[in-house]
Amino acid sequence: MELKLDFSILKTLTELPGISGRETAVRNYLKEQLAPYADSAHTDAMGNLILFKKGSSDKNLLLCAHMDEVGLMIHHIDERGFLRFVTVGGIDPRTLLAQRVRVQTKSGALLGVIGTKPAHITTEQDRAKAVGVKELFIDLGLPAAEVRRRVEPGDFAVLDRPYEEFGDGMICSKALDNRAGVFVLAELVRALKDPFYNVYAVFTVQEEVGLRGAVTAAFGVEADVALCLDTTGAADIPGCAPQDYICSLGGGVGITALDARTITHPVLFELLKKCCDEHQIRRQIRIAPRGGNDAGAVHLSKTGVPTCGLSIPTRNIHSNVEIVSRQDVESTFLLAYLAAKNGLNDINL
Repeated sequence: MELKLDFSILKTLTELPGISGRETAVRNYLKEQLAPYADSAHTDAMGNLILFKKGSSDKNLLLCAHMDEVGLMIHHIDERGFLRFVTVGGIDPRTLLAQRVRVQTKSGALLGVIGTKPAHITTEQDRAKAVGVKELFIDLGLPAAEVRRRVEPGDFAVLDRPYEEFGDGMICSKALDNRAGVFVLAELVRALKDPFYNVYAVFTVQEEVGLRGAVTAAFGVEADVALCLDTTGAADIPGCAPQDYICSLGGGVGITALDARTITHPVLFELLKKCCDEHQIRRQIRIAPRGGNDAGAVHLSKTGVPTCGLSIPTRNIHSNVEIVSRQDVESTFLLAYLAAKNGLNDINL
């Protein structure tokens, strides 16, 4: 199958703001772009966007990808107008130092810079301890009165970094976790015609804070099988031993065998590997002793759903310089597309 993925859509998706619980901009864009390709589209009470495409069988396939990104929420404005924040989702504070953010307010986005006590006035005691979130602040470059007029606790901020392609087919941006998975699912909705399965394409909310959207979305779908499209940390970098890489960029789609939230059913696991091998799709096995994704919630829904996470390897995950490979994105798309289009007919769990 010839791939014709429109990566300009991925660029747009990464630029949209949408931390956990504040995914409106991403959801509105997806609904506008994808509703014409679906038999139905609706948003549930949690904020999940659910698109349905009728298939030729009576079997239901749930495909999900979470819309939210890690980010910050403002909880205090001090007397000089500096913003204090908490993190939403797992962010290493070391990655936040001296970074730019966009604070989302009712009157529009404001550029901010994350600061801390500068090196030339730190003490030896300061330097001996790790910098935590409480030592950081956002500087909007505005008078305190103007800050208080425009910003209030509960406003959120996203990391600020443009989408760029570089090197040998690599993409660098903020929010590739999980706009890369969202992009794959969006392109699948656009490309899929006359699928074997009745396909429920679900763009979930609040994955980064506990798989919350997936819990309710899966409960509302009588799925026979499910595939969750997400990124996964790739530790194929200096300082990590090869046995600890989990996945490598350029190695293809990561088919999950095990992570901290799921163990993939062996029949489904073998069928996905077989599909890759028959269609010359580059693949690798994902075994991650830590971490998880929406599959952790989906496979426990009701009486249980055979579920596998299909993962796009990502370096520098949960930062503003996440890196993925175009080739891995394409491999993930092709496997999910063929599974939905042709069916995993041997599955009889």
